Amino acid sequence: GVQMRRRRWTPVVIGLLVVACGHSEAFDSNLPIVGPSGPGPDVRLTYNPDQDYWPTFTEDGRGILYSFIPVGSNPEHRCVGLLPAAGGTATWQLCDNRATQSDSVSSFPAYALGSDGRLLYVEATARRGAESTTPARVALFLADSAKPFNRRAILTFPTFAGSTPIAWLADVAWTGPTTFIALGLDFSASEHCRGCSAIDTIFYGEAVVRGTIGATGATLTAVSGTAGATGYSLAEGGASIAFTRRDDRSLHRVPSAGGQDTVIAVVSSTSSVQLLGVSCRGSICIVAADPVTLTSGLTTPATYPAVRSGPTELRAVSLSTGLVQVLRTTAGIVATPQISPIGGNVVAQVGGGFGHLQSVTNAGSDLHLYLGLVP
Repeated sequence: GVQMRRRRWTPVVIGLLVVACGHSEAFDSNLPIVGPSGPGPDVRLTYNPDQDYWPTFTEDGRGILYSFIPVGSNPEHRCVGLLPAAGGTATWQLCDNRATQSDSVSSFPAYALGSDGRLLYVEATARRGAESTTPARVALFLADSAKPFNRRAILTFPTFAGSTPIAWLADVAWTGPTTFIALGLDFSASEHCRGCSAIDTIFYGEAVVRGTIGATGATLTAVSGTAGATGYSLAEGGASIAFTRRDDRSLHRVPSAGGQDTVIAVVSSTSSVQLLGVSCRGSICIVAADPVTLTSGLTTPATYPAVRSGPTELRAVSLSTGLVQVLRTTAGIVATPQISPIGGNVVAQVGGGFGHLQSVTNAGSDLHLYLGLVP
């Protein structure tokens, strides 16, 4: 998730929607070293004093895309960066810092980079000063990574995947030259605490969706059986989809084409735990399990986001046996883990918002690479 320091909109999951970068080139190869590339059980990839979040591997596994707030920028600013898969010097970044956008704020809640340079990304924009309201435009674009603003808008939001309303996408991944899969979400704004002015964005899972790109744009289809999904991953060589739901400590699975939802395992027996992301390779899934309470406007009085006592953990779940194993206990909230498509490494967001569920106010975050973590 993302955090909000003031009353503002955040993208993709909670809290912060948009940004407006400075007036420089969209891509900059002269970027600072942001993390080490040496071996070790736990490598911190970024040292940004502000927020780094929502990591995902490129299609070929050679890089890690992530959202971030540039150092020294307006706090509403959001960009996308690209790191080598083992850490080191950032090699690419995308900010909507064109002169024509100086009156706007923008962010990138979802992105996927194909091995041939195909770039698929969602951009959300709003008028500067109106960030805490619904964004003026949320759209899915197709571009070449070398020229990201020479692009084609292939879908605008809100939209529908069949009869399922979709207002936001997260965790976009290519599944073919013209096909992709993503997490379909809806969202609402909520006060961060009683009587305070800070606003968090609450994301609600709608379904895992598949997309097809054609001559006139993209169409979405909801995967049956995944209603309410708040995190997902293709698993078992693409034969199935593992997913999580809000206020549900179980890992679920459906056939890749959709079907009956089955429970693989209860990931944690602690009632206060939320599952803040899942990633699978073969029959092993890595799940983030954290003792947090999410905002709910459905109770009286309403509850507000809080970190409860208990460990924050990455846990491995076997889809074949249902065995659950604790792999790593972290010092801060851990969310949105992603397994490399070409190795056993896992990258995760540590110390920030609550995955693709909710942002939290005044919470920074960094990216960590757990080397060789997949059993």
